[in-house]
Amino acid sequence: MKIFGLAFIVALTGAMSPGPLLAVVVGQVLARGPLAVVYLLLGHAFLEAVLVAGLARGLGRWLKRAAVRSGLGIVGGGVLIWMGWSIAAAAGEASLAGSRGSAMSALTLFLAGIGASLSNPYFTGWWATVGTGQMATLNLRGRGEFTLFLLGHELGDFSWYLLVAAALTAGRGWLTDDIYRALLWGAGAVVALIGIVFIGIGARLLLKKG
Repeated sequence: MKIFGLAFIVALTGAMSPGPLLAVVVGQVLARGPLAVVYLLLGHAFLEAVLVAGLARGLGRWLKRAAVRSGLGIVGGGVLIWMGWSIAAAAGEASLAGSRGSAMSALTLFLAGIGASLSNPYFTGWWATVGTGQMATLNLRGRGEFTLFLLGHELGDFSWYLLVAAALTAGRGWLTDDIYRALLWGAGAVVALIGIVFIGIGARLLLKKG
């Protein structure tokens, strides 16, 4: 549950950050309906599954080294702190407002989920540093633990974007820009706090090795 829960929390707070995927979600939910978010996130999840599988199969032994885990934990924690600060700093001008666009087909939405993710420097930077560092810090072993990590991560993404889709569809206006900004402030604080924890774990591993 620790693996699943931590992956869920980090993914959920990261998903709240404004980016190209959120922009596509808002536009397509308004144009096509709530099902659009499912196809978009399936593309996003497919890309992340490929990344996790590659890390699990090609870098598993390397990630188990104490020095590597320590270094990645410290670097990943530092990036998390920076991302947490960036999320909170962007909250002041964040908005859920979106314009109605042309509805995409299911396949196009799937591909857009992949493309929107790859186009975001946060995404590639996250997996190169924070994601790898998180997997190394948790010392994942075996297909089951990697699967739990991936499922927790994807559930975090789906939870946020389905909430956005539900709010847009309901049209009741309860998810206002003010509420969204407050969520971003909270998300930034949580991300930064997890980053501090990761640095602490990495430092402890480094001291043990020494």
